[in-house]
This record gives sequence, C-alpha cells and structure tokens, in this order.
Amino acid sequence: MKKAPPYLILLGALVIASCGRKSLPPREYVGYVENPANGLLIGSKFNGVSYTLQYQPTDYLVMLQLRSFSVSPEIFRQQYDRFKGTEHFVLHIDIRSWDSLVAKANDTAKVRKGMTDYLDFNIQKDMKLVEGSDTIPCGISEYESSMGMYPYYSFVLGFNKLENSKDREFIYSNKVIGTGNIKLTIKNKDIQNIPKLIIKG
Repeated sequence: MKKAPPYLILLGALVIASCGRKSLPPREYVGYVENPANGLLIGSKFNGVSYTLQYQPTDYLVMLQLRSFSVSPEIFRQQYDRFKGTEHFVLHIDIRSWDSLVAKANDTAKVRKGMTDYLDFNIQKDMKLVEGSDTIPCGISEYESSMGMYPYYSFVLGFNKLENSKDREFIYSNKVIGTGNIKLTIKNKDIQNIPKLIIKG
C-alpha cells in the first residue's frame, strides 16, 4: 500500500504529518534542527581531525533552498517533492587539523596535488550510511568551496532513503591519508522527535 504524502494542507496551514510532537513555525523549526542539544547536529574528533555532521530533514532543506521563512504551502510542496526519497546531511571537516594529517601522508606532494579532485569527485566513494543491516553508498556529494572564508571543508551529502526506524551511522574512511573509520551516528529517536513544521497559507 502506498503511504500517504508527508504533508497535509488543512485550514490554510501546511503541517508535516506526525503524531505526538510539538509544532513550530519555520524560524523556530530551523533553530531546533541546528541546535546540537537535539541530536541532529553532532561532532567528534578522530586522529586529531574534527568532524561535524548535520542531519537535514526535508522540511529544513526546503527552508534553506527557498531562503525564506515566509512561503506559501503550494511553493513549499513543489520544493518538497524535489527531495523526496533522499536523506540529506552536511559534513564539515576542520581544515587546519585535516591539513596537518595530510602533511603526515607518505607522499604529501602527491596528496596535496590531488586534493582538489579528491574533494570534488572521489571523496564520495569513501562515504556510506549504515542503517541496521543495510549499507547505503553515498549518492550525492557536493563540495561547497568557501574560498577560505570558513575554517572547514563542507560537503552536501545525499543517500537513498530507506523505510526503516534505525539509527543512521555515517562512516567515512580516507585510506590515502589514513583517517581510519570515522563514525558519526544520528539517533533515530532524535529524528522521530523533530517537531512538525507549520507554514501559514
């Protein structure tokens, strides 16, 4: 049986359907998702390199794409449909500590020369998402160049969405510079606790 769409339009308001959760307007909803206390933004340090992972619910992603907290339900729904079937994340890797690890590589000159291609095209092969017994390769990896404005490398990531209720364990392993397995886990309970998004018509 085909599941009902994840949004409902009722009495001029669009509400992302879910039972037993509080409802928030767009600005507060975005603040909730970006608050580390809610478990959707996590970070850790491996081999001296700092990593942070932001889970991006589809509602949140649409808000970022539209760059507005004031949008009609119709426009929101159109954008929402673009991202169905994919789970999105943003990964940040601290530049300073990463470069320090690169400097320790066996062939530092070769690694540095190939870094641009690696960030743009090859890093995707080193990432996967594990949900229970399912392993999902990274389907989307977009390197966001900051032109040195931010102290981290930033990647927009997408994985095929599974219909399960498991934790999302993100695994990254760069064998070129020997990072080992970096594991960052978003708990399913924190995903289930994401408030409903309300957009007034």
